[in-house]
Amino acid sequence: MRVEYSKGERASRGLIQLHRQASEAASGRKMKVMLVFPPDWYPSEPYLSLPSLTSVLRAAGHQVIQKDINLEMYDWYFSEDFLKRVLRRVPQQLDRLRKLSKKRELAEWERDVQLALCDLTREYIAELIKKAETAKHIVRSQEFYDADKLEWAINVFREVTGVISLVYAPARICMPPMETDLSYKVFVSSELLDAVQDIQVNVYRDVFEHLLKPAIEAERPDVIGISIVLQQQLFSTMTFCALIKQHFPNIHVTIGGNTVTRLRDVLPDKPELFALFDSAVVYEGETAFLQLVEAVGAGRELTSVPNVIYRDAMGIHMSPLSFAEDMASLPPPDFDGLPLEKYFLPERILPYLATRGCYWGRCEFCDHGEGYTAGYRTKKI
Repeated sequence: MRVEYSKGERASRGLIQLHRQASEAASGRKMKVMLVFPPDWYPSEPYLSLPSLTSVLRAAGHQVIQKDINLEMYDWYFSEDFLKRVLRRVPQQLDRLRKLSKKRELAEWERDVQLALCDLTREYIAELIKKAETAKHIVRSQEFYDADKLEWAINVFREVTGVISLVYAPARICMPPMETDLSYKVFVSSELLDAVQDIQVNVYRDVFEHLLKPAIEAERPDVIGISIVLQQQLFSTMTFCALIKQHFPNIHVTIGGNTVTRLRDVLPDKPELFALFDSAVVYEGETAFLQLVEAVGAGRELTSVPNVIYRDAMGIHMSPLSFAEDMASLPPPDFDGLPLEKYFLPERILPYLATRGCYWGRCEFCDHGEGYTAGYRTKKI
């Protein structure tokens, strides 16, 4: 089957510039935007979506704060602060299992968790803290290239996530390429909503309280955009959205990314899920998100913003406009503000995307074209 890119018109450079100029002229004020990359993803280098959006927003005069919460979460997991929190959760988890055992016989895995929790002593956690900090140093230094040391560090990361899993059980906390399992089905909206509220397994609620909420309180952005790459990130994203709306109801929250694009036909029919955020950007997002930010700043309706699904008092609506970016007109990605020294590699890696779409587009097994509304495009480097 040949992939047909026929979901929208190919925007010419003139059309894009016209939209941007018209949008800027009516934007009213410059906005403060916080861009968030949620867990779980590889903490080895920045994902490109935030820097790509940042460059367009800053070029239009808006203030942008980039928050790689995925990276910050893993850095926090392998720290003294988080592991001491784990230790404080041990009595709570043991008490929960004790009460559960009075209602029914514990399953074998629950008894295993109970026994393992008893081994989480202060001395063990203190030693694990030292090992975790050493492991982070190894992957960020030239010791990374020593195979034995790297293997040791990876095993320490696995040991730490195993310990974290004990206090959030039945959740299983992992590090990529393994996926964290909250014991809910990610593509069943009712289970996704249940997971958001589950204080026992949902580690992302604690991630929000410790990492994202303080940043929002300090910056007070007008708009928060969350970029979703994998379906697994829906758990953390919807948790963040729900808690942002709970604590900061006046902030406009939008989601976007490849996963959101693939859900474009589902989201309008899920009002209970859409209630957690205000809008969603599908397909390519640079121009669409810029126009959305400026429409919000001017208090305008989002009807004229392309590639957007949004809700208002009348319900959920999908913009009739869609188009793709002219790559030649896009500025280079802007990584300023990301803590590049904290990524889990000894060398800094800055990704760059010089093409979009697929020049071949004939593979039966591939749905890469679902993420774009125009054909194969390149950018001169």
